[in-house]
Amino acid sequence: MKQCRFITSYDGVTRCREPEYFQRFCEFHFEAFLGAEIDERGHISEDLSDQRRRREINFHGIEFPPQVPEGIDLDPDR
Repeated sequence: MKQCRFITSYDGVTRCREPEYFQRFCEFHFEAFLGAEIDERGHISEDLSDQRRRREINFHGIEFPPQVPEGIDLDPDR
């Protein structure tokens, strides 16, 4: 199954995990694209000033908190 191409700005590498709907976006992000909230590259429009909506777009379809890849130690003091 192909995934949405939207990459969140949360960490710059995490992709939306929703299935591809149209133009390689999931249905949610495609609607945001149609509403000019994100551009064709999947970047959030700088004209979108509603911070709540920006967070909705950014965090839609990602696991929160994102999974840490195996082998990465988040607690170096142990």
